[in-house]
Amino acid sequence: MDLAERISTLRRVNGLSARQLAALVDVAPTTVTRIESGAVSPSFVLAQEILTVLGEPIGFTGMADIEAVAAARLALDSALDVAITPGVEAWRARWARIGLVDELGRVVASKEADLLFRAGRAARLTRRPGAVDFKAGATAYEIAGALGEAGVDYAVTGDAGANLYRSSAGEAWPVLYVEDVERAAEAAGLVRKEPGSFGMRVTLIPFGGVSERGRTMIDGVSVVARDQVVIDAYGGIDRMAEQADVLLDRRVA
Repeated sequence: MDLAERISTLRRVNGLSARQLAALVDVAPTTVTRIESGAVSPSFVLAQEILTVLGEPIGFTGMADIEAVAAARLALDSALDVAITPGVEAWRARWARIGLVDELGRVVASKEADLLFRAGRAARLTRRPGAVDFKAGATAYEIAGALGEAGVDYAVTGDAGANLYRSSAGEAWPVLYVEDVERAAEAAGLVRKEPGSFGMRVTLIPFGGVSERGRTMIDGVSVVARDQVVIDAYGGIDRMAEQADVLLDRRVA
């Protein structure tokens, strides 16, 4: 896939119009359309900015950009104990250009859903640093129970987390943040999936200092904050995005 096709494909996957992408990288909309058609080649700096906004920067290693999550969480809760890094500031600047956050990095009224959607797309669950996939079988709640009994710190997210806040659909993919992946896997009796295998899975993601902030207990289960559930659901698979919409009252349950 050449650069023009890559940019065009990623823009559509991210649900952005050419005008919206242009605003994110501070160029004219015609510049984006000409780049995608192959009529012009962007400079290295512009290409890197475009691909970073779309979640796959030059030199992409497969890791999600957790600083996009940090910027979004702080935009909704400035008191959250999360460091403001240069990466966080860069995301704030991008989002400020299209009116999602103000000059202080706080979410603009009525733009919460757009902000959380973009954070989720920039930090897909499948690409989270340190994430490990295990064979499907146990539900997120069964795993949570086993971890609780073993004294392993955890937090449920994804569709299982969304259902704790507002029941809307079945669980398609159990995803939990944990303090120690290996210890959690042992406590829950999980078996690793073969590298490169596809299909249903259970995923454990190590705490990273951002996503696990603001956890709460619902029905005896530790779950990440509502905003984090929405971000993760938008960055997930199957019906997760629909469940994020339900949590934000964008769709009727």
